[in-house]
Amino acid sequence: MNSWQKFLEICSRGAKRYQNLFLPEHRVDVKDYDSTAIQAGEAYCRIWLVEMRLAKDVDWFKHRYPVVHAATRFNYGGQTVTIPYLAGPSYLQDLGVTNLDRVIQYNYSLTPLFPFNQGSIELYAGLFSMAASDPIGKFITTMERFSDLLPVPELSTVVNLADPVYRGIEDLLDIGDRRLELGYHQTFSGAGGRGGNTLRAGYFAAILAEENQLDREALCVIDDSLYLGKLGMSKISRQNCQPLKGYSYMLFRLEKRKAQDWESLTRIKELVYQAQDAASEGKYEVVKHTLIPAIRTAIYRSADVAKADRRPMILKIEESLREFGLQAAKVPARSLYAIMQRPLPKVDEETEKELTTLERLFNQ
Repeated sequence: MNSWQKFLEICSRGAKRYQNLFLPEHRVDVKDYDSTAIQAGEAYCRIWLVEMRLAKDVDWFKHRYPVVHAATRFNYGGQTVTIPYLAGPSYLQDLGVTNLDRVIQYNYSLTPLFPFNQGSIELYAGLFSMAASDPIGKFITTMERFSDLLPVPELSTVVNLADPVYRGIEDLLDIGDRRLELGYHQTFSGAGGRGGNTLRAGYFAAILAEENQLDREALCVIDDSLYLGKLGMSKISRQNCQPLKGYSYMLFRLEKRKAQDWESLTRIKELVYQAQDAASEGKYEVVKHTLIPAIRTAIYRSADVAKADRRPMILKIEESLREFGLQAAKVPARSLYAIMQRPLPKVDEETEKELTTLERLFNQ
């Protein structure tokens, strides 16, 4: 049994009844809220743990530590990767014995910003209580620090750390007395997928409550916090809502972006700077026959670039390089971010054939 299956077994075997819901647009106080389905290859995603609450039904901190473990699995560069995350007492330091049953405004990214190019996104999150002891506390702190290394730009630079961190968290949950207080598991598919778990931007929550305990239609999100408000299809406001109390819960947000953090793509950025330097020195043949092919290959190989951005990225970079030196024009050096803000240039017949060949090669 692999680590992922083991965590799912823990989640299903010890899970208490909880409500799982996606907050519709009219129940969220965000302007221009876009919850349309995300098409594979056309957007970048990031998952956040926005907020959580620990109810008073556990003897927190006196005898048991709260530990949040999450793992997100998705296709990255043609391979399935799992990004683990762990938060224990040091991350929940605003919480104490005297102020339980309060909101922890968290806003922690469980994943980096990554392109959704194919497949599905699977999220597991568990709120555990663990018997308090000094060795357990030190182990938790160590794993927290390692998990902080993963949700960073250009995931490819740290992806090899994911499996050791995941196994370390697994070892942590295997030792001592651990108990699952609230477990959540969901799989999201892109536009056109079957079922009601379509990948889309928005807020979703797991609340430890029976169906008859809580009116799902009254739940809403205000300032990244979970509230209970009046029913209706109109936009909600703080004046007619109250914070949700008395339940343990986790509130998540799925972020959708149309553009990557271009400056984080260090390999591609370095090649562009090399090409700009070579062009400024009049080394046009090096740019044309060596650096431009290297840039094209790096973009098509990059797991951090959405499929729909590959061709536009190449065209904008090459147009910028022509202005920079290939056509004898002298212009200031541009950052990769600045280049990607440029309008899309026209494609000549030769370039079209070359890019079509590249697409066929890297889509095999």
